[in-house]
Amino acid sequence: MTKKKIGVIGAGIAGLSCAKELVSAGFDVTVFDKGRGVGGRMSHRHFENWGADHGAQYFTVKNPLFAKEAEIWLKENVIAPWQGRLAKIDNTVAEYQDEVIRYVGTPGMNAPAKYLAQGHKLHTSYTVTEIKRSQGYWSVVTKECGELEYAFDFMIFAIPSVQAKHLIDRYSTSLRDLCDSAKMLPCWTLMAYLKNPLSLNFDGAFVKNHMYSWIARDSDKPERSIYESWVAQASPEWSTEHVDIAPAEVELYLTEGFKDLTGCECDLYQTHLWRYARLETPQELNYSIDPHAKLAVCGDWLRNSTVEDAWLSGYYLGQGLSEVLR
Repeated sequence: MTKKKIGVIGAGIAGLSCAKELVSAGFDVTVFDKGRGVGGRMSHRHFENWGADHGAQYFTVKNPLFAKEAEIWLKENVIAPWQGRLAKIDNTVAEYQDEVIRYVGTPGMNAPAKYLAQGHKLHTSYTVTEIKRSQGYWSVVTKECGELEYAFDFMIFAIPSVQAKHLIDRYSTSLRDLCDSAKMLPCWTLMAYLKNPLSLNFDGAFVKNHMYSWIARDSDKPERSIYESWVAQASPEWSTEHVDIAPAEVELYLTEGFKDLTGCECDLYQTHLWRYARLETPQELNYSIDPHAKLAVCGDWLRNSTVEDAWLSGYYLGQGLSEVLR
């Protein structure tokens, strides 16, 4: 019997987790992503002599299912515990300690996504702008190549809710309304290279009452460049207020804010806006399927904005859709 063909839009942790379950269940799965690589917000940007995790900074493990997956990643050396010194900054700097184990991808945060992507039919640098329904099958239209010669029995959207809504709007009222129910908040991020190490007594800090909510010495993480590099992420409130500001103007704010926190100017830097970085209000959904339209959605925006929630959402959709299509 011919395998059912499933298209997945989005090669972040949710999409790849879902694809893995569907392939294991015997389906023919093809994954598309607009980025040059996989990982979505689990990203690492490489420069000439340094790099930086400019999306997710670390992740924790709570759910037993995700714990099993994390054990595999540990054995495959694509993650490692990060034991950086942490602090809280609220006018003054105070040491921060807890019992939480924080993991990072090695040598970059996108390493687990690269591991999950192995063996999949994967098309990166393909921006899907439209989906079309014809004779009971779905096809995709991309900005780069127009309509592709694929015919899918089912389409999955493992992308932020706003982007998913744009593609499914005409075809599924239930999924469209679900997308409308989730509000995603932006995050402006600064990646900074410093010629000389900062003499600070912490490697990561949660920040209050400031434009930034988090800063971290990225070069302290396992298997990173020896060159001093930092990541600073603005708060959701500040990022929302400045989401439509010109990049050149925002860069001035971001570099001055970094100097205010650390006492040091950046020698080299880049900035990035994550327009859909964090879910405003956590939800208790895992995924949603419209069996009539043969469309489904998954992603951290259906649960909460963590790596674990993204993986679980994709995992549960893979399991659920396998039952529907049997």
